[in-house]
Amino acid sequence: MPNPLPGAPTDRPNVPPPPTALTRCCVVLARTQGPVNLGMIARLCGNLGVTDLRLVDPLCEVNSDEARMFSTHSKDLLLSAPIFKTIEEATADCGYVIGTSGDFRTSELGPHVRAERVPELLASRPVARFALVFGNEATGLNDAELRACQAWIHLDTFGQNISYNLANAVAITLYVVATASAPPVAEDMPEAAPRAMTENLLDYWFATLERFHYFRRTDPVRFKPLLRKFIGRLHLSVHDVQVLRGMMAQFNLGGFGDRFDQKPTERPDKPLVMDERSRGSQILAERRRSQSTDQIDG
Repeated sequence: MPNPLPGAPTDRPNVPPPPTALTRCCVVLARTQGPVNLGMIARLCGNLGVTDLRLVDPLCEVNSDEARMFSTHSKDLLLSAPIFKTIEEATADCGYVIGTSGDFRTSELGPHVRAERVPELLASRPVARFALVFGNEATGLNDAELRACQAWIHLDTFGQNISYNLANAVAITLYVVATASAPPVAEDMPEAAPRAMTENLLDYWFATLERFHYFRRTDPVRFKPLLRKFIGRLHLSVHDVQVLRGMMAQFNLGGFGDRFDQKPTERPDKPLVMDERSRGSQILAERRRSQSTDQIDG
């Protein structure tokens, strides 16, 4: 419904607000150092229909006089915002994670997405929930935090300064996303799998490559972000993730005799020891001998 007329109460009448792309959005603030910014952003969420605010390792007191004062009408949203240690934890249930940067990071992360194209992007890869992630006032999101996102936004400026104040950046981004139009979502397009599920697939995929000694000539430290970027570009449903994991489990079963189902934190940082490697080689050798015998008998 339209905003109240001038002079009317500032709170919206007791009717549901109009749906926008932000209805499925959570705003994630990483390492915020200013309580005023926290309060102002909570109020912005109330203005623009965001009901899910999450904090990652805040550097200031959340329940402070300044934060409460600037969170007008949205104090409850601010004080109930869950706090996480990392962006990965904060966005584990999100199907798409979009970071922000005041600097151009094209060489590391590929071209940025314009804020007005976010609804269009979500129409092409629907999700139950997506995240908009904003970094620290002084340093923004660092490289590791941006690599935890699947896309990134840079807001244009038209003066000497290339970045906005944090609260202003959030205001511009949310308003543009809320008011941008988007094509309808394809009915046969499945929702993206939650980020925690694709991260688990990444860990399992990476550990499987280590187990098969893929990294004899490739640096695993440099390779893992590339694999994460590749997976992030894909629109993987829950079923897609299950299929890919099942394929790799079968590779492990054929090569080593087990499905390699231990949790990621229990997997070794280095390739498995020689006896397991020899065991896999022995299985493969026995298969080759069996095939040769079949060909002779035929």
